[in-house]
Amino acid sequence: MHDFDKRWKLSGVQRIYYNSMVTELGGSDSDPSKVIWPSSVTTTPHGDLAVKDSGNQQIQIFSPDGRYKQGFSYCSESAKDFGNVGCTQDGLILVTDGSKGIKVFSSDGLMIHLLKSPKADWKHSYGIAVMKSSNVAVTDWTDGGKIHILDVDWRMNAILKMNVIDKLHRPEHIAVNKKEEILVTEGQLFGQQPGCCLKIIDSEHTLKKTIGPSVDNKFSFVNPSGVCIDRNDNFFVADEGQNCVVMFNPDASLTAKVVTQDLQGPAGLAVTKDGLLAVADCYHHRVKLYKYRQR
Repeated sequence: MHDFDKRWKLSGVQRIYYNSMVTELGGSDSDPSKVIWPSSVTTTPHGDLAVKDSGNQQIQIFSPDGRYKQGFSYCSESAKDFGNVGCTQDGLILVTDGSKGIKVFSSDGLMIHLLKSPKADWKHSYGIAVMKSSNVAVTDWTDGGKIHILDVDWRMNAILKMNVIDKLHRPEHIAVNKKEEILVTEGQLFGQQPGCCLKIIDSEHTLKKTIGPSVDNKFSFVNPSGVCIDRNDNFFVADEGQNCVVMFNPDASLTAKVVTQDLQGPAGLAVTKDGLLAVADCYHHRVKLYKYRQR
């Protein structure tokens, strides 16, 4: 169905579309734009989409209209399918891959630096987000789960200081809103650990709110994965356990399920400059772009 949900009016979003796919990215087996295991997606300052393909250890770059532009290897030696892709305001592409460092690439795919510190103790890096202050937040599964906030000098490619937020449970994807609040999903590993929620951590690194597992008696998370925020501070969470994407108001109240069909293992999310929701659809080997609001 490609209809409006007429019940919702919020944050400049007058009407909400659901299941309204506009296009999908990823070519056939013989196409250079082929995507095997898209695990993360982000936008660049020019509006392009950068996709982390953990299946072939490539970063694939697509134009805003879905045209394939280039791909380059991030040369991971990690056997884990961990890791995300992020982008700085200056267009540097940052890649995590389950190791202790962050790989820094130029916009044309040249590796510039491996950003790490002798004090870095993360062993299982996962999600990454660039903050307005140019700090970088990285999730990590060490000791149950942590978030590392890195103060980076980009001229020297050096980590100046690190702060750690601990006592998390399998933190995965991460996003940062205009208030520099951190939104982080906690997934579920075969039912062995707590989680199944989204946590909001304020700019003082204090837990502000936990959303889930049950949300307003309307929805329950099974295995939340990707998270992203739009220009109005509405935010989206993918649930790979239920193959859907849900949308929340800035005040963290549930808005609607905006994608409920034709996904299999949704992971990373991003909102494009054109206001489309990009979903890394892992098992379908595609990145799908959805309309979710009236423009």
